Amino acid sequence: MTQDPNFNSGDLIAFVYGKRKPLIIITSIAIVASVVVSLMMTPYFKAQAIVFPTKSNSVDFQGTGRNSVVEFGDEADAERLLQVLNSPEIRDSLTDKYNLYEHYDLDKEAGQARAKFQKAYEGNVQFNRTRYNSITIDVYDADPEIAADMANDIVRLVDTVMNRMIRERSKGPMWAVQDEVRLIKTEMGDYSDKMKVLSDSGVVNQETRSRLYSDYLSALKAGKNDVASEIKRKIDASQKYGSDYDIYSNLSEFFSLRYSNILDVNDQATQYANTNIQQTIRHSMAEVPDKKAKPKRAVVVIMSTIAAFLLSIFWFLAVEKIRELKKNA
Repeated sequence: MTQDPNFNSGDLIAFVYGKRKPLIIITSIAIVASVVVSLMMTPYFKAQAIVFPTKSNSVDFQGTGRNSVVEFGDEADAERLLQVLNSPEIRDSLTDKYNLYEHYDLDKEAGQARAKFQKAYEGNVQFNRTRYNSITIDVYDADPEIAADMANDIVRLVDTVMNRMIRERSKGPMWAVQDEVRLIKTEMGDYSDKMKVLSDSGVVNQETRSRLYSDYLSALKAGKNDVASEIKRKIDASQKYGSDYDIYSNLSEFFSLRYSNILDVNDQATQYANTNIQQTIRHSMAEVPDKKAKPKRAVVVIMSTIAAFLLSIFWFLAVEKIRELKKNA
């Protein structure tokens, strides 16, 4: 690799050394200015709450579902939780409670007020997913108590928003299940009424029907004519309407079993439609911080000083180059 003949590190060092006095003055001014500015910057405290997502809940129409709010969620559940945390509903609830426009020194009536507020809000309220699949809720504020209160309110608001979403999602299925319950009850009542009519006319079930002839003969041999006549009536009715009775009996048993199952599903759907439970596993709630999180004044001073020093060198190099070009022109 060939070196640029116009570049000489020794000349650069000599140049910087030759400009040492103005560079020292500029750097000193930068140090003083950055110290003053950093001292004027409002200190912010960080309050942090940590929650884990739970398994998604849904209404299971087969009756095989189970409450999963005690189980840790996966990545999809964590992303779902992040979407809820970033929802306008939570932001607006905090805005109303803490009067954040005024708290952030923003005028609601000014131009682009909402955009400016959103930028301030996102800078002070942050949500991040960790490698352990937990969600950190970080709130920065000049008042440490407000920072802690906002972080804890966000944790509670998550339950409010998610429960509302589950209730709204479950109302439709709940009404559908309740319609099914009413329909089954109606069908069961119809078949029960038909079976009662047939039973009053003398029709008996299959098990009793198989013994009618033997009971009839036994009654005749015993001289019990009245009993024999009643049995004969049942035999005639069962021969004529026995198949209808069996159909209604089978349908009644089927709908009875279906009714028992649908009641379990109805209970589950009703539970979700009226749910009001904790939707996150809370690892830790936010505590009032006693140490500022930003700005890092030492970092501000160091970075400002380095920037001023480097910019000064570039400025002197540029001025020197312009003089050289004018001289050779």
